[in-house]
Amino acid sequence: MDNGTENSNTGMDGTAEETGTAASRPSAPEPATALEEAIVSGQSGAISNQDVITAIWNSELLSVGRLTVEDDPASFQALVLKSPEGAAPVAATFTDAQRIPQRIRDTAPIMVKASGEATLRSIAPGYGLAINPGNSLGLELGPEGVQAVVAAFGGVAGEETDSSEA
Repeated sequence: MDNGTENSNTGMDGTAEETGTAASRPSAPEPATALEEAIVSGQSGAISNQDVITAIWNSELLSVGRLTVEDDPASFQALVLKSPEGAAPVAATFTDAQRIPQRIRDTAPIMVKASGEATLRSIAPGYGLAINPGNSLGLELGPEGVQAVVAAFGGVAGEETDSSEA
């Protein structure tokens, strides 16, 4: 995992030899989904935040977690992470199975695919949403952001509704 530090090896004389520089590091991953393209476009200012939110709402997201009761899909408990950007916990979601780090797969081996709308509506008050956490092709919405998005599209976060009524 690249943590933003330079890689170095100790040479035969005990001095550090640089083995990777910013110029030789691989560039950010290429977007693999329409949502990732929207996130990159939003980060660069090519599209508005509202357009990114609309892309999230209309996309499919993978939630990861565990079953609290073996063989009972209704017992799915989504992985919740502590946000590095704030104090609120966030539901971890991913745009593609390839974006899920192995350490998360080991901790939360069950994947559930749902629309961005269903995912946002299912988030309990006080929780945010992380898309591709730890990846440059991701973003985070705090609890207030989740509530604002759901309200903007008609509804209340934490309440599953029939989307045909919205």
